[in-house]
Amino acid sequence: MIDEVSIFNYKSVAQQRFSLGRINMFVGESGSGKTNMLEALGMAAAAHDKELDDENLKKRGIRATSPATMFHKHSQSKVIEIAWYEKNSWKKAKLVCTDPDETCSSWDDISWYEPEYIEKVNNLIQFIGDGSIEGEYPFADESKNTVLNAAFRGSRNFRDYIILNPKANELKELSETPEKIISSLNEEQKQKINCYRDNLPVLFFLSLFFDRSSPLIFAIDDVENLLTPDVCSDLIQLAAQLAVKHNKQAFITTSNPAFANALNLNLPEQKLFSVKMTDNDQTVITEVKDGAEMM
Repeated sequence: MIDEVSIFNYKSVAQQRFSLGRINMFVGESGSGKTNMLEALGMAAAAHDKELDDENLKKRGIRATSPATMFHKHSQSKVIEIAWYEKNSWKKAKLVCTDPDETCSSWDDISWYEPEYIEKVNNLIQFIGDGSIEGEYPFADESKNTVLNAAFRGSRNFRDYIILNPKANELKELSETPEKIISSLNEEQKQKINCYRDNLPVLFFLSLFFDRSSPLIFAIDDVENLLTPDVCSDLIQLAAQLAVKHNKQAFITTSNPAFANALNLNLPEQKLFSVKMTDNDQTVITEVKDGAEMM
């Protein structure tokens, strides 16, 4: 699970840092930068697997734009930095565009080559000391680099992160049947969900927290395209229970404040955030401790 995130210079997110729970809902008007925040996480996840070309970014749900528009409009920096706290340590992606003048161009994560990171890897090589890894990082043998980088980079859970923006009439076939989803619940949960047995959007939503084939860390952008606020209120507590059981973490965005009522802010694993755009075109993300603060 990702415990904290810091984003610098990605589109409208000039500089933001915030803590996370298992269920994280971001509420803000259209154009406030909610999707930009989700995409920044996607860029960091893609950086670990060196899949920073346009085609692979699109697969993660990241919108293709020209490199020049990927930086904050008022920033002089041409570097995007995303850091995340996972498994008791900070990980980082430091991204530069390989050809900023092109309409479509790939990116490079230069944090792999920072002296501090190389020193960590070389110290690990010395610690191993069994002769299986010799020399200094980076190696000509890419398999060695992969093994050593895994010690300090993001987990496989985070690297599989994806942004979903499903619409109720465009859902693909579920990999888990409604019967299998419902049968996995306890009797109390079954009673809550039984009336939605034929509701495909609801079952799709639940399957993300249940299905082993879905990513452990994922985002649902514009949840109002999938659910209504009243339905979400019925589902979110069940989703939170499933998230704990199946080790899932979700980022949910909406422009409708009514969705905030679905959360129980007394539980530390459920977090609500207000997302606003300032007069100087900066996205500000603020954790809301009390639902009344959304007004």
